[in-house]
Amino acid sequence: MIGGRLVMTTPFARPVLSNPLFTLTLPMASLKTHKPTFNYPDSISGSLYNWGYGPAFVPAGTDLTRNPSMTFDGETVYLKGLHIHSPSEHSINGDRAKSELHLVHAKADGEERAVVGILIDPVAYESNAPNSTFFESLQLSKVPSFKDTTTRISSTLNIKQALTEVKSLDTYWTYEGSLTTPPCTQGLRWFVSNPKLLVGTAQMQELLKVSSFSARVEQEVWGQKVNV
Repeated sequence: MIGGRLVMTTPFARPVLSNPLFTLTLPMASLKTHKPTFNYPDSISGSLYNWGYGPAFVPAGTDLTRNPSMTFDGETVYLKGLHIHSPSEHSINGDRAKSELHLVHAKADGEERAVVGILIDPVAYESNAPNSTFFESLQLSKVPSFKDTTTRISSTLNIKQALTEVKSLDTYWTYEGSLTTPPCTQGLRWFVSNPKLLVGTAQMQELLKVSSFSARVEQEVWGQKVNV
């Protein structure tokens, strides 16, 4: 898998995953398939900035074991940072979401180990649905332009709320892949949420205003172990 991207189909019961050589029919990841659990506090302090393509955040301090954590397969890894791609790097039924949030987790020594991918889309136009509480804490109006990658803004985020808004990944896809940005480290466990994180129309506009195109062509499944 190049860059850790995956072409996925709608996860109703048994999604079909296309392979260049053949077609696989795989069940949705269940509670027994590398099931992640999260230990995230209600708030975490750090630095908000623009990674050149959209909003990004790194927790304060150098001791990763003090950061929010997730556990899967008996292994605990720690939040190293988050960033947002626009449009999404994963697609469902060939359709990309407007954006995708990546929560990057690492071992205690800093080696990247797992990524949680959350697709982001706006609510229906002129809908009365509420704004995303997570994005309210992100304060998009304070995020520097994608042309400014040096400014750092002290910020406190409620990243736990982002997980709450996608039902803590009650359903998801999981596979072994790599980081999608250099150095494209291999051997990471990916968890891609089935529920999307829905944002208000104004929030979506603010997000795209500080973002630039950062998604590459998806790679079809070719020998990867998906949901296994």
